[in-house]
Amino acid sequence: MKFLRAVYLVAQLVTASSLLRPIEQRDAPVSYDGHHVYSITPTSRQEANSLVKRFEEYPSHFSHNDFVVVIPRSEVASFNALNLNTRLINSDLGKSIRAADKPSLYKRSALQGNGTLPDPSWFDTYHAYADHLQYWDDLVAALPNNWEKFSIGASYENRTIWAYHLFGDRVKDRSGNAKAQEKPVILWHATVHAREWISTAVIEYLAYQLVDGYQKGDEEVVGFLDTYDFYLVPFHNPDGFVYTQTTDRLWRKNRQPRPNTTCIGTDGNRNWAFQWNTTPPDGTAPAGPCGQTFGGLSAGDTPENRALSTLSQRLSQTTFGIRSFIDWHSYGQQVGTPFGYTCESFPHNIERMLVVANGTARAIEAASTRGSVYESGVGCQIIYFSAGNSRDIHYGVWGASHSWTLELSPKEASEGGFVLPPEQIWPVVREQWAGQRWTLGNVTVD
Repeated sequence: MKFLRAVYLVAQLVTASSLLRPIEQRDAPVSYDGHHVYSITPTSRQEANSLVKRFEEYPSHFSHNDFVVVIPRSEVASFNALNLNTRLINSDLGKSIRAADKPSLYKRSALQGNGTLPDPSWFDTYHAYADHLQYWDDLVAALPNNWEKFSIGASYENRTIWAYHLFGDRVKDRSGNAKAQEKPVILWHATVHAREWISTAVIEYLAYQLVDGYQKGDEEVVGFLDTYDFYLVPFHNPDGFVYTQTTDRLWRKNRQPRPNTTCIGTDGNRNWAFQWNTTPPDGTAPAGPCGQTFGGLSAGDTPENRALSTLSQRLSQTTFGIRSFIDWHSYGQQVGTPFGYTCESFPHNIERMLVVANGTARAIEAASTRGSVYESGVGCQIIYFSAGNSRDIHYGVWGASHSWTLELSPKEASEGGFVLPPEQIWPVVREQWAGQRWTLGNVTVD
């Protein structure tokens, strides 16, 4: 059966019999017991975009020309009757979630006071949101003269969105007071999509390595901190992250309601005020409020994106501007440059961007103990079309010399997808540190 006819059949089933209806948003914990995970192989990018649109209200993911979707146990027979080109990846997603997501207590008893880093066992498993906040406070306490912690705003549910400024050498102002020396900015975001827990661990490990290396006088790390101003935002979407821990492990968006709909949430990586709501090349309409990639009612109308935009605008106006911006995501193992909203035009420095993106990918692979393979290239070509995304605005509006979406492990849904087993945290964070050591040594010039 040809792809478009299959999609038409899906539409008919949804309309006529309410089969394949999405999992409703609810306050009670969502059970994925018995839910099946399927990979559907499209025959073209246009057909893939149609799949994304058709199943936009289901937990899903498009990567490497496979469209992965979670089907409730009660709808498996109806889904299989469509005779799509599918492969069953998991026959009980709930069982996998229970096996992987076992947050452990933060071993703060190992801390001995200022100057002491958190116990590395932090990266053995996943953790509760409150423990993450304490972890960052302990990182700051380990190198107090080189950190600035500050609020950039609040989420919809009024959680503070914290940013962290890490720097190296200091200079004296005219009054003789020590202050941070202004340098080119390295800006990292994580936990934009709530279910992508590995992105949180990666930004925490990078911060850990920078502090540890600076304390020990590691020549390379000291050079990084004396060359750049690091700004880190570990929780773009704190409300969604908490919701994944209390209610729905596969929740993606923020928790902002909208008028005239019972659906909740906006995709923070479709809400940026640059090329927002641009129509895809195939003419597919943007996702509605129930869709996982809903971009909001207007550009930048989420409190989270307003907060982060204010920070990025300020950093872009510093003496040297933003040298490298990375938005950490999962999954797919890709390093994508601008643009995501079009494949018809490219950044003026795309050749240099691609050289550094490719070098970063090769450095990650060289350090991998798991045989990781990373793809690098222009986002619209290697990932998928996306309007209103972070890498596009940080280049197109705020002039970042290098601006990427970095899709972390795993590569495929069959390796865990968004529910990455905790034993994979250490391999992932270590290879990402190797990648950033290469990156930071190669973005010193535009």
